[in-house]
This record gives sequence, C-alpha cells and structure tokens, in this order.
Amino acid sequence: MSTQLVFREAATRLLGPCEVTAVLAAAVARVALASGEEFVVKQHLNRPAHEREVHAYRSWTRTLGISAPRLVAVDDQTMTIITSVLPGSPGSGDLTPSVHRQAGALLRRFHDAEAPRNLTGFHDWLRDRIRHWTRRAATLLPPADAKTIGTHLAALSLMGVPRGVPCHLDFQPRNWLVNTSGDVSLVDFEHARIDLPARDLVRLRFRIWPNRPALRDAFLDGYGRPLTPAEDQLIWHLGALDALTAITRGHEKADPELAAAGRATLRQLREQP
Repeated sequence: MSTQLVFREAATRLLGPCEVTAVLAAAVARVALASGEEFVVKQHLNRPAHEREVHAYRSWTRTLGISAPRLVAVDDQTMTIITSVLPGSPGSGDLTPSVHRQAGALLRRFHDAEAPRNLTGFHDWLRDRIRHWTRRAATLLPPADAKTIGTHLAALSLMGVPRGVPCHLDFQPRNWLVNTSGDVSLVDFEHARIDLPARDLVRLRFRIWPNRPALRDAFLDGYGRPLTPAEDQLIWHLGALDALTAITRGHEKADPELAAAGRATLRQLREQP
C-alpha cells in the first residue's frame, strides 16, 4: 500500500472522503475534502507519542490561540490525529530577531499553560537516560570527551528535586511555521510533557545562538525575562545530554547533520570558560 493511500484511508475514517494533497513528512500529510477545506493528518509511530500529542492539544495548546493547530479528530486505535492547517513554512537557522522574539513569547505561554509541579521522578529518569545513552555511545567518544560529558551529567545528578512545566521538547526552528507576514506558529507536540523548562532552550543555545547574541536577546525579550545564572548553568549541563544523544542517534541513523550538531555542542562544552 502506497504512503498516500495509507494517509487517505486514515483521514477518510475521520473526515469522510478526501484526497492527499501533499506528503509533509514520513508520518504527516495534508488532505483536502471535496469542498476544498484542508487538514493535516498525522499517524504516530508509537503509543506514548500519540498520547503525549493528544494530551498537549487537549490541555495546553489553547494558550497559544491561533498560533498552534486546532485538534479536529483523534483515532486512538490507529494512533491518528487530524489538525487544522496553519499558513507558513518551517523555519531555518537563518531567522530574524522578530521571529525569535515571537518564538520566545509562544514558548512562555506554553510553559505557563499549567502551574509548576515537582518532578519527583526526575532523578530516576536521569539515571536511566545516562545509563542508556552512555552505553550506546561507548565506542563513539574519546576519553576526554566522555569525561567532559560525564562532568556535566554528574552535576545534573546533584540537583535537588526540580520544578516542571509543560515543555515542547523539540523546540527549534523546524517546528516553527513562519508565514509570509512573518508571523510564527508552533507545531509538532508529540514530545511535549511536564519537564524542565530549560530543556526547551538547549538546542537554541548550542545550535542557533552561538555568535548571534541578537537572536538570543530577542528570544528572551519575547519570553519576558532574562535567564537566571542558575538556569544558564543548567542549560550548559543539559547540553551534555543533548550532545550525547545527538552524536549517538546521528551515528546509528547515519545522519551526519545530527551527529555534527552533537559534536558542535560538545565542542562548546569543552571550550566553556
């Protein structure tokens, strides 16, 4: 069965007769009804991702108003969702301060969608993640790099019980839609959950903002406040976990761009004054 046929059948069950007008990603397509009205259909690859995205749409994205898609229909059995179509194209690394300012404002609204709560399982989660990724990366890192990452991960382990809020957890320009007027919307909530808000800034800090302080300043202006010294240090420590996962996933998936992003983060960690 072709990819387009899979999407059409999934959407037809929820919307009625329709046709695929564009395949947007491996698991995402745009479909149109006979009336011309368009929707986005997404089939999740696993149950946790499906449940996270549905929960995010039902609980948190309303705080973003028209700057996030609207959940139209859900099929839990096939792990399919239908959402409204938003105008715009995914952002790139070469975006203006205005786009970053809007992205900062959207993230602040998302973080504020629910009152902070204690992440009582954080240390267990962190211990499992460190064990999982260090084992898979054992042959990929020279001893000096493994030591750098280990130092930062050890610092994370010494934290007290942190506070968590709704987090996007894949917050980077590829999930920002920028329309022709320069307005920004946020998409793709399959990773969203209650977590450390600083995690949403890690990829921006290490992959987008180096040597571009105007973008960082604009983003934090939109976010509504500067980072505290403790938050800034936490982002550095979390960068080690992001570097570890990016290097490993990049190697395992034969994705040199992802692996290079991880190694660039690691290089910044080594050079931290």
